[in-house]
Amino acid sequence: MSSLNSNSGRQLASVLIPLYNHASYIIDCLDSVLAQDPANIELLLIDDGSSDDGFSIAQRWKGEHGNRFARIEFERQVNVGITQTFDRLMRKSTGSVILIVASDDVLLPGSVTKRLSLLNQPGVMAVFGDAIPIDAQGNATGTSAIAELGQSSSRAALVDSRTLPWELIFRWNVYGSVLMCRREAVLKSDGSSVLNLEIFSEDMQLYYLLGSQGSLRYLNQPVAKYRVHTTNTSHTQSNVVKLRKNIYESRKHAMIGMPVWRRAVVAMQAFTYHRWGTGLRDRLSLPMVAVAYVGILVARITYDFYRTRILGQAYDV
Repeated sequence: MSSLNSNSGRQLASVLIPLYNHASYIIDCLDSVLAQDPANIELLLIDDGSSDDGFSIAQRWKGEHGNRFARIEFERQVNVGITQTFDRLMRKSTGSVILIVASDDVLLPGSVTKRLSLLNQPGVMAVFGDAIPIDAQGNATGTSAIAELGQSSSRAALVDSRTLPWELIFRWNVYGSVLMCRREAVLKSDGSSVLNLEIFSEDMQLYYLLGSQGSLRYLNQPVAKYRVHTTNTSHTQSNVVKLRKNIYESRKHAMIGMPVWRRAVVAMQAFTYHRWGTGLRDRLSLPMVAVAYVGILVARITYDFYRTRILGQAYDV
């Protein structure tokens, strides 16, 4: 299939949904995709070995609304994890632009169109926006996930392409289904994806990679709703160890292709992973971990001075 919709002549967007134990939320997610421009969307969903009836619910929804999409495919697989599921979804896609959507999140009206307008600017290969935090019932609990959840990021720094990569490094705080990218930004010429399949989660490695290329941009407005509930992967205690290792591996992977100063800072960040280790090597590394933290602090102070005093950005964190 061509990456353009033959009926409208406009860009075909591939919306990719990895479904895993989100039977309670999948209809809201799918309805939000339907509310975009379904005639210009191919909707691909893979159920990654869920233990609930989410896939059956999605299949019934597909029977009711599937004919409104340029292409739609839903399938199941044995559980392989989120990164390998995204990799498979990306390789199955045919659109010229790709959107990654979590099965418990919701796209806001106009989400695709708003990001596409920025993505089509010269030199831009990927765009991400903000998200509105919501609870399990779908009620808004704030207005900005980037500013209100976790360690707040500076939206002024994210808007400026000169400081965006540094802001992601020092204040990583991206939530929700907010990324849109060109096909060639995430898929190699041989059809394989740019993801490191050994890493537990795809988000940090993907953002760091796109940021290193200098072609990532931030749209300073919400484009999705990010659902916070007890079964979020990032909020499940059993996944804490995996997530710590994910951050470590993502930082190591992200160093490839980074300019030297950014690589040095990310290397120090990756080295601090040893603070969680219990082996002899980890214990012997603790003094150097402390040195790394000092180096990161100095680099961050220098960065904040540069962006607020030299570039005149608002100090909004």
